Amino acid sequence: MMDEMKNIQITDRNELFDVAFIQVIGDRSAQEDSFGFKLYSNEGIIVVCDGMGGYEKGKESSELAVKNFINEYELQQPILNPISFLQETSLRVNQKIFDLAGVDGRKVNCGTTLVAVYINGNALYWNSMGDSRAYLFRNGEMVQFTLDHNYSTVLNEQKKAGLITEERYKDEIKKGEVLISYLGMKDIGLIDYNNSPLYLEHKDRIIVMSDGLYKLLSDKEIKTVLLQEDDLNHALNSLEKIAANKSKIKQTKRDNMTVALIAIR
Repeated sequence: MMDEMKNIQITDRNELFDVAFIQVIGDRSAQEDSFGFKLYSNEGIIVVCDGMGGYEKGKESSELAVKNFINEYELQQPILNPISFLQETSLRVNQKIFDLAGVDGRKVNCGTTLVAVYINGNALYWNSMGDSRAYLFRNGEMVQFTLDHNYSTVLNEQKKAGLITEERYKDEIKKGEVLISYLGMKDIGLIDYNNSPLYLEHKDRIIVMSDGLYKLLSDKEIKTVLLQEDDLNHALNSLEKIAANKSKIKQTKRDNMTVALIAIR
């Protein structure tokens, strides 16, 4: 959202946690990532979406998803069943994106990834579609709690189960980044979510990101920054600096990048 600006940084807080965002356009001509949040005194929702650049209306899809998630969150206060809220909102938003039409009224392919994180008290609920990610950083360790909904995940599971040969795996993995689930599908794909709350602890941090970060920086590099930087904005600026330098070294064009960092007090 707000893609007239090249880089965006926003910070906010409530009684339970601080949240900060950074968004970078990279070398793209437009910003197709979107983010949004809404905080109340003891709860809040954070949403990050990455519009699919290979499809039409990537920017519109991600903006529509974020806007509708935030609107639904405000309208449905108080949230009595967080899991149902996240799932049902995902289904409604999926249909809205699928129904997007072009200027001439023709049907266009639209899509966006989604990570929605809802925190109420010390309980975290989440859901995701696509390959944007969320991690929990606790006591010096960082663990991804979302699943990448792409072809490589399917291939890795098939390989582990002995269902495909090594030769077939090496050939197919070239298409590994193709998404198998996202908002905007005619028939809803995978919706990843937690069946029971993830209970948060003092000094936990949650990091949510589009693939513009993790395709440049490894989990180890991201964890190192979180170990070194307690201040949210300092951490985000460090991640951006390292990502920019790595892109120059690799001589690769930078994708849009959006990162949200949440710190539990």
